[in-house]
Amino acid sequence: MKKFVSVSGGKDSTATALLLWERKEDFELIWADTGAELPENYWIVPRLAQLIQKPLHVVSNGTFFQWLVKKGYFLPGIINKWCTETLKQKPMNEFIKSLELSEPVIMNTGIRADEPKRYHPLEYDTKYQTTCYPLYESGYGKKEVIDICLKYDLLNPCYAWRSSVSCFCCPLQRKSDWQGLLKHHPELYAIAEEWERQSSITTEKMDGWRFWWNDDYSLTELKNWGGRNPTRPTKAQLKKQAYAIHNLDNGVLWSNEELVKKID
Repeated sequence: MKKFVSVSGGKDSTATALLLWERKEDFELIWADTGAELPENYWIVPRLAQLIQKPLHVVSNGTFFQWLVKKGYFLPGIINKWCTETLKQKPMNEFIKSLELSEPVIMNTGIRADEPKRYHPLEYDTKYQTTCYPLYESGYGKKEVIDICLKYDLLNPCYAWRSSVSCFCCPLQRKSDWQGLLKHHPELYAIAEEWERQSSITTEKMDGWRFWWNDDYSLTELKNWGGRNPTRPTKAQLKKQAYAIHNLDNGVLWSNEELVKKID
């Protein structure tokens, strides 16, 4: 069966490839380029491929910006994270299908032994591929992963200021990741900030509420105040105001305790 390692530039997928390479296994690399990758990833992925002398297949389903425009600047979020399926899963699946093999390929992915909640055997298996978890099965935790990456000088440098190598505009990233992006790649922060501004205009017209990368603060607020503008009401405060106004209009005045219960 043909084997692949799905790489991203991150420590876990890099360690997966290095582990299989040390075992002298035959495999190829596949990377879904979203068009919103951190610059460091374009350095680490080809360097990995060069070291282990394995074919690298770069697949794409268009760029993040292309799809953002198609979706009317509707940003992905925790609930509707359209970017993963559109920009990563779909192009990889299409590539595997295009091989027209007589049996499923083995797709090795970087889930560690200290991530049991992410370990789901068979969940991602299809008639085109079977998923394997070499790190998990070999007992590789975070320490072992970092050690093997450092051994070959292939630990992504962005870990010095960022918790993950996800897209520079990933809606799931931490506040510290956004702040690190502002410091180390201010031009990318500015792009994400502009996309958020465009999204605010579009979503405010649709439902009266601005949709940002983060529910608590905009990137402009984070840049200027380190978080939410202290003078701007929170969503919870606005909800309370809306409930209060609604019931005053209907001749009903709830107590604060009743109001809190209804909001919760």
